Amino acid sequence: MQLLVFLFVFLATPSDSLNPKRQRFFGTSSENVKSRRSVRNETCPECAMISTTKRKIAANKLKRAPPIFQGPSNDRQRAIVAAFQHSWTGYKKYAWGHDELLPVSKRFDDPFQLGLTIVDSLDTAIIMGLETETREGVEWIRNSLNVSPSKSVNVFETTIRVLGGLLSGYHLTGEEALLEKAAKLGDNLLNAFTKSKSPIPKSDVDLGTGAAFSPNRGYSSLAEATTLQLEFRDLSVLTGDKKYEETAFAASEHVHKTKCAEYDGLCFYHIDENGEFKKTAITLGARADSYYEYLIKQWLQTKKSIDWLRDDFLQSMKSIKNHLYRQSQPSGLWFIGEIAENDDFYPKMDHLVCFLSGSLALSHLNGLDENGEHIRMAKKIGEICHKMYQNPTGLGPEIIHFNIENRTDDVSREDSYVKSLDAHSLLRPEAIEAWFYLYRVTKDPKYQEWGWSAFEAIEKYAKVETGGYSSIDNVLRKKVRRRDKMESFFPAETLKYLYLLLADDQEILPLDRWVFNTEAHPLPLYN
Repeated sequence: MQLLVFLFVFLATPSDSLNPKRQRFFGTSSENVKSRRSVRNETCPECAMISTTKRKIAANKLKRAPPIFQGPSNDRQRAIVAAFQHSWTGYKKYAWGHDELLPVSKRFDDPFQLGLTIVDSLDTAIIMGLETETREGVEWIRNSLNVSPSKSVNVFETTIRVLGGLLSGYHLTGEEALLEKAAKLGDNLLNAFTKSKSPIPKSDVDLGTGAAFSPNRGYSSLAEATTLQLEFRDLSVLTGDKKYEETAFAASEHVHKTKCAEYDGLCFYHIDENGEFKKTAITLGARADSYYEYLIKQWLQTKKSIDWLRDDFLQSMKSIKNHLYRQSQPSGLWFIGEIAENDDFYPKMDHLVCFLSGSLALSHLNGLDENGEHIRMAKKIGEICHKMYQNPTGLGPEIIHFNIENRTDDVSREDSYVKSLDAHSLLRPEAIEAWFYLYRVTKDPKYQEWGWSAFEAIEKYAKVETGGYSSIDNVLRKKVRRRDKMESFFPAETLKYLYLLLADDQEILPLDRWVFNTEAHPLPLYN
C-alpha cells in the first residue's frame, strides 16, 4: 500500500483558520457555513447524499495553509489575466454552468454536463489572484455541480479535468465543498475499474447509473488507463480511503509488468478488456503521451519512493532517443517521430508531444540526468515546438511533418511542413508548458519571449470580441476561419502556463513542492 509512505509533516490545523485572505473569498463564520449548507441542499439534490462523504474527510482536513497568490507583477502577466477574464466573461454570459463556450455563435456545448470550464479553470483564477471569479466558481460548484448526471463520459478526461480541478481547487483554497464533490465523483469513476475484467479500466462510464464500457471496439488507450493515478492517489490521501489509489495504481502496475518489450519500454496504445496490448503505432502523441508523463510525476508525487516508476521512465526515455528521436533534412532539426504499425519510422509529430520537454526538464531537476542528455533533448524539443509556431499566424498547428531524406538535388526543400488537414489550432498548451519548465530550469529569457509571441498571436487571431477565444481552422492563412469552440483547457492550461512562465517570481508553486497533472492542475508532493 503506497499510502503507508505518506507521512505528513504539517499539523492538522482546521482549514478555516489557515489563510486570512481566504476569508475575503468565502467567509468562514459558523453562521455562514450553516446557511450555505442549507442553500446547497435545497438547490443541489445530490448534496445531501454527498454530505455522507464527510465521515471519510473529517479526519483529513487540509494539512497546511493554502498558498496566497499576489496577482500579476508585470504588464505581460496583466495581459494574460485580462485574457482569462475575457474568457470567463464570455463563458459566464453565454454558457454559464455548461461545459464549454461556443464563442462565435454565443452558445454552449455540454458533452460532460459537469460545468467543465468552471471546474477546469478555477485554479487558474485562484493562481491569478482573481477573487470575484474564484468566488463565482466555488459558489457554483458548492451549490449547483452535480457529479452524478445521467451521462456517459470519458474517464480519463473527467479525471484530469474535473477531479483534478476539484482537488487542486481544494488544495489552493481549503474549501470543503470541493473535496466533498471530488470524493463523490471519484466513487462514480471507480465503476470503470470495478466493471472491468482486468486492472485496466473501461474508457467510459455513466456517472448516474455506473454502467461502464469502452466504445472503441472494447479498447482502452494507454493514456486513458495510466493517467488517473496522480488524482486518485491525492484523493486517497485527502479522504483517508486507500481504495482510490490502490484501484488506479493497479493499472500502472499492470502495464509495468507487461514490460512493453518489443520497443524496449515504449508501449502500444490499445489495451483490450483482458488487459492485453494490441499492436499499434508507437507514438508519444494522442492515446499514449501522458503515460510517460505520469511515470516521473507519480515518482515525484510519492517522494521518489517507488523505484520502478523511475526505472520505467528512464528506460522509456532511452528508448525514445533510440527509436523516435531523429533529425530533419536539410538543416538537422531534432524532433520526435513515430513508428507505424508496419514498423517503419514515420516523421510526424503532434503538438501534444511538446509535453516531453517538460518531463525531461523535471528529470534534470530531480537528479536523473547524469550526463545532461535529458536537458539537451528537452531544449531541442522546445526548439522544434517553437518551430511549429513559425507560420503566417504564429499559432501552433495540431501536427507537423518532417523531411528526413537527404536529397542534394532539391536545395529548396524545407525541413518541415504542415498538411492542410493538420493545420488547425485548438490553442493547446503543450508548447507553452514546455517553455515554462525550460525557463524554470535554465532561466533563459528566450522561452518567455516565445510564450509572449504565441500569446500575441492568440490575441490577434483567436480572440472573439463578444467574449472568449476560438480554435482556428488553419494557421497557414492570415484570413482565419474560427471553429467556434473554446476548449476548457485554454483557460485551464494555456493561460495558466503563460501566466506562470511570464512571472517575475518563479517560486510560485515551486516544483519541489507541487506536481502539475496533465491538465495543469497543481497537486502537492507528499512526504
